[in-house]
Amino acid sequence: MKRILVAIDGSENSKKALIKAKEVASFSNSDVFILTVVENHKGNPIAAEEENYINTYKSNILIVEEILKEALEVFKDFNGNVKACYRVGDIAEKIIEFVEENNIDLIVMGRRGLGTFSRAFLGSISNKVLNNVKTSVLIVK
Repeated sequence: MKRILVAIDGSENSKKALIKAKEVASFSNSDVFILTVVENHKGNPIAAEEENYINTYKSNILIVEEILKEALEVFKDFNGNVKACYRVGDIAEKIIEFVEENNIDLIVMGRRGLGTFSRAFLGSISNKVLNNVKTSVLIVK
């Protein structure tokens, strides 16, 4: 196992996933990729007005940057390679795409993530990821 993806959303369970990913990566001498996804609200009637969409998008990007900054703090004493990034779009689809594009060996996710973007990680998102990747998935409680 050389490449671990930890999918986060800023929730307590995603923080637990970060800690577990660091632990696993330390034992296996793996590279770690930290990923969060900003949902694309372009089709949302509330955000349909261009100005609302742009303001919401900018606000979400600032939140995501803070989430990633905090996530990198967990790895400040980690000896391996760590890369943090975000994608924009459907959460599960972007996680799946990232896994395929980066030859990820293990995905680490929190059980449920009612975090900053009020999304449930284990529910539709975790289910979709679990059922659409060939990669092993570690769900952290």
